[in-house]
Amino acid sequence: MLAKLSSFGFIPQGRPRIRDRFAPPSYVAYLVFMMLILALVIQYLFALADGHGHGPHGDDEVETGPVNVALVEFTASGHIGKFVQEWPEKTGLSEYPSSFTRGIEPKNIHSHNDYWQKVPFYQGLSVGAVSTEADVWAHDGDLLVGHEKTALDAKRTFRSLYIDPIVDVLEKQNPVTEYVNNTRCGPFDENCFQTLYLWVDLKTGAKETWPLVDAQLAPLRERNWLTRWTGKVIIPGPVTVIGTGSSNWEVLIANKTRPRDYFVDAPLLEIGTKSEQMHTDGKTPLYDSASSPFATSSLITAVGPIKGELSEKQFKKIEGLVKAAKERGILTRFWETPNWPTRRRHNIWRQLLDVPVGLLNVDDLEDAAYGDW
Repeated sequence: MLAKLSSFGFIPQGRPRIRDRFAPPSYVAYLVFMMLILALVIQYLFALADGHGHGPHGDDEVETGPVNVALVEFTASGHIGKFVQEWPEKTGLSEYPSSFTRGIEPKNIHSHNDYWQKVPFYQGLSVGAVSTEADVWAHDGDLLVGHEKTALDAKRTFRSLYIDPIVDVLEKQNPVTEYVNNTRCGPFDENCFQTLYLWVDLKTGAKETWPLVDAQLAPLRERNWLTRWTGKVIIPGPVTVIGTGSSNWEVLIANKTRPRDYFVDAPLLEIGTKSEQMHTDGKTPLYDSASSPFATSSLITAVGPIKGELSEKQFKKIEGLVKAAKERGILTRFWETPNWPTRRRHNIWRQLLDVPVGLLNVDDLEDAAYGDW
């Protein structure tokens, strides 16, 4: 039996065992030697894996050839996470002509006093705000932007903070390629047809200020990027300009048949009331969907002081105002909404969207776009 077992090597016969061949120090040296060999083999295998895709002369050699070959070699190794992280730089295929605002979902947010943001216009655009606002002051033939005179700076103009940046974005979103030309997309890649509402709040008289606004809209007008009224119908465009801050808009909108590429803010609290302005015929309301995409009001003026949230009575008052405007084809926005405490702000935002209003008036863009409210 022992002989049979020995034939399978269980009990070696006539062969000295390793521990018999080597004295203890030599046995340890042998094990160290074998471990060193194993380590070198493992290191060599890792070197092969890390060097995959490089030329035979090391990392300094630049590979040439068709992109698809490089892509095949790139995809052949590495973890999916590393692959996704490195893919844009490795392939150069991540960007496309209109990808500047890729992944930004348009939201019914109005960037109130937008020029207070660290990056006017662009910051609101980056969170998906479809509406922005500039307060303008006529000064030496130009339009300065700021809430008060103490904030004015010759470098911060309507053109530098809004017109030029808007043109820059729209040129990116409306590229001229072999596939398209003369498109009229708005600033959002996810929704080409979403217009940008550009509110121009006049801080100086309409008579001296609006002609300057009209002239500085020229770059948008020349590219056919403004929403316009033909005298019969509205032709939507990438940018819809809305004048606000004046009570003398009848000069601009009284002639219903005159084409124009700007609109005006309607006084929400007057719509459907006896105090509402009428055309010269005394019968036709001055403000309608042809003149005003929106009607606005101070929330506090509309419903009075607000505690933690709108009361049932206040909520119904808002519903009535929104309904009256909607019957004219006009959307609504309430400004002077509470900013603090944050819980009260969130409560009121939720209630206004439940009505719903057309635009949510917002100062804290990040909170409105991504906050948990």
